[in-house]
Amino acid sequence: MRARAVELSVGLGLLLGPLAYALMLRPEVVEVPGPCAEPVADASVEPPPPAAGLAMQAEPASAPAPEAEAEPAPAPAPEAEPALAPEPSDRVPFAFVNEAGLVLSTAANPAWGTGRLRAHDGPGQFRAAKRVDVARIPEALLAQRGRTFDLYGADGKVCTARLGELSVLAQHDGPSLYEVFHGSMDAAEWDEDEEDPIEAFERQTHAPREIRAKVWSSTTDGDDSVWLVAEIVGDAPCEGALWARDAELPPPAVLHRAREPLPILAERVAAHEASATLATAKVAYAQWLRDRPEDARPTTAWADIEREHPAAAKAWLDEAGVPRLTELDFGYVEDGCGDFPETSITSVDVVVDGRFEPTEHVIDPVAVFDADLDGRYELLYAERLASETEALAQAWSIVEEFYCPC
Repeated sequence: MRARAVELSVGLGLLLGPLAYALMLRPEVVEVPGPCAEPVADASVEPPPPAAGLAMQAEPASAPAPEAEAEPAPAPAPEAEPALAPEPSDRVPFAFVNEAGLVLSTAANPAWGTGRLRAHDGPGQFRAAKRVDVARIPEALLAQRGRTFDLYGADGKVCTARLGELSVLAQHDGPSLYEVFHGSMDAAEWDEDEEDPIEAFERQTHAPREIRAKVWSSTTDGDDSVWLVAEIVGDAPCEGALWARDAELPPPAVLHRAREPLPILAERVAAHEASATLATAKVAYAQWLRDRPEDARPTTAWADIEREHPAAAKAWLDEAGVPRLTELDFGYVEDGCGDFPETSITSVDVVVDGRFEPTEHVIDPVAVFDADLDGRYELLYAERLASETEALAQAWSIVEEFYCPC
């Protein structure tokens, strides 16, 4: 059977020439990548044997024996068409915006800076900055330079701007620079007949250049007071901007505060009045009053709390004006130290089909939005972003030292 197949191929080669050669090569094309239909197997030929080493010239194959017939490959499963293209990993879905500019990292390395120290804006009381060394900064952060970002305020987008120069910014807060200049205040020692060295230091004056040098030298890698910040460059002012997002990403779902009374606010207060939480607080307050000595018993009754600190509700609306989030605030928190009952009741609730579903967030965010478009809202506060997405939840802070001459 094999010899006859060889003779036939030789004859075809002599008679038909190039056409036979083309037919001989055809069995090698067996699959085309991509979502195409499965090719129909040709029962008259068998696949060539695996080649060892370099590829040799193809030879026509004889018809396979029935027992050697291969099972057809299963058809590929249909791929679901994504709603959106995958987001590039180095695109920034959220970044804080404050006096320093756009904050790309709150855990920068001082070694990323180069050149002379210079002044820089920022929320810290004392600041020192250097321009970025492009050879040392991580590539994903360096890639942000020159990109375009949308900046958002409390109620939505305020401008679009690009990122300019990157800087490494070191900051220090607190009324005293003693620790920056001399180390820990706790380590300060002096004799009784000597002046308090911290008080003596506070009377000294220091040039801005000297302060910058000390602030920079006192920072270390991993210090959350060392930030990578970007200059915001745009034709329009970006006043009121609180956070930013790469303009190449899909726009976020942004909520805005309701400015006028809405029926849902009365509904939320009514739900509070009928809640078990309020009933429990009333009982606990009454029990606390009974347990107090008569001469130390306050004159504030529960009715006074309800009158002076009544329940108030706020609503956050989507672009269509539909309430999506509510805040409730009732009672007050007693100032000072001591044994006081809990009269404050607060709640942030998601509105779902007319119901108020409580969350673990606290009241009074400055902005509410869905940055990762997962249907759950992020709440932005002055110095942190609260999110159920772990990668988005973050905060900024600055080393702060206090000196109390007790």
